[in-house]
Amino acid sequence: MKFLGEMRVLLLVTVLILTCAIAMGEFGLNTGAEPTGENWRPVLLPSAYAINVPPPPVPGSTQAKAELNELRDIQARRTPVMIQQVHFWDTGGVVHWNEIARNLVATQTTPLMAARVYALLSVAQYDALVAAWAAKYRYQRRAPAQEDPVLHPLVVLRGDPVYPDEHAVIAAASSAVLTYLYPNQAAELAALARQEMDSRMWAGVSRRSDIAAGETLGRAVAQLAISRGETDGSDAAWTGTVPTGPGMWYSSDTPPASPYLPLFGHVRPWLMTSGDEFRPGPPPAYGSSEFLQALAVVRHISDTRTPEQVAIAKFWDDGAGTSTPSGHWNQIASDLITQANWNEIRAARALALLNMAEMDAGIACWDCKYTYWLLRPSQADPHITLVIALPNFPSYCSGHSAFSGAAGDVLGYLFPDQHDRLHALADEAGISRVYAGIHYPFDNDTGLSLGRTIAQLAITRGRADGAP
Repeated sequence: MKFLGEMRVLLLVTVLILTCAIAMGEFGLNTGAEPTGENWRPVLLPSAYAINVPPPPVPGSTQAKAELNELRDIQARRTPVMIQQVHFWDTGGVVHWNEIARNLVATQTTPLMAARVYALLSVAQYDALVAAWAAKYRYQRRAPAQEDPVLHPLVVLRGDPVYPDEHAVIAAASSAVLTYLYPNQAAELAALARQEMDSRMWAGVSRRSDIAAGETLGRAVAQLAISRGETDGSDAAWTGTVPTGPGMWYSSDTPPASPYLPLFGHVRPWLMTSGDEFRPGPPPAYGSSEFLQALAVVRHISDTRTPEQVAIAKFWDDGAGTSTPSGHWNQIASDLITQANWNEIRAARALALLNMAEMDAGIACWDCKYTYWLLRPSQADPHITLVIALPNFPSYCSGHSAFSGAAGDVLGYLFPDQHDRLHALADEAGISRVYAGIHYPFDNDTGLSLGRTIAQLAITRGRADGAP
């Protein structure tokens, strides 16, 4: 119940901000339709038409009339809480469910598994919305207010047909995937999904059958994502041993702990053919002049750290109790989407491209780490001090750099006016690990390069997926 309480607080804070913005005339929706959405290429579905959505009730039928009467009744008894929730969810179901995921990750999930959470969630959202757009333009159902002039919607529609309702699609797909990942939160997630779906009827923009069709479709697509998650290999148990010898990593924990997810490099990727597709060459040989020069750089920073370097290291720490590195970039993406007022299907596409690249970056990086097993700088020179906790896995290459290289370039493609800023943020995230004392410069350089290589796979997919 603590999770649901935190979400209620988040909702109320957001509503207060929205209320002020509305009053000041600063709140605007993206009202443009997305008529090509049904032609966008899904990830898991073979096509947008793979799941059959039955037709809506015939206009003028007994059921159709009853649904309009129900909306009239709701309109007559709207409460302030209902109105608040309408405006909260109308600002972006896709973005809000990613926020819910980040909150769950912060309390229950480690960095690599977090990237998996975001990818499964966003792909389910995106595929479900592409399928929804196919049904919308197949049936061309008008909004309730276009059939009943007594109805006065609380929000502005973009102009797409309303059957099935996209918020019901998002709520059903998102809650189902997150319930698979966080079964202990099933009741809270179901309550949030119901709230988002009901909000569309409270707003007067969707009928009960619009909601029901969206819920059924969202759950069907979510099951595809869940099935993929169940077979992606992320639960494989490691039975190996840590190699020993000069320059080899070892656990600095007391007592020594098993290395963190050494088999993650073998998890099924989204964009790559395998985790070793882009495996970097080996790091500089332990004890070589190149290695010693890199180690000296870390030692020099350790001896002379500035307050700014410490602040940068802590800003990008993204350790326990946070949404993790991929969640940090998920937040950056969500903020950009909100600022751009993107509609739901476009928001879902952006986050799917980002989060698939993030998970693949983690897979490729972990393949690299457990191929070379390089020790950390502070293990090579115990006089190196740390700003953040030393992770329990090998050094080469940097996970933060791989995540950030992938994210910065994918988001730079999606938001070209922000390209330079995002590229610089990725560079900063990478160098932050050198400032922190936990990575060599070559860890950072190789990680950024690896992440940016994987980003190109997402960008290539985006350029060919049919979205204008």
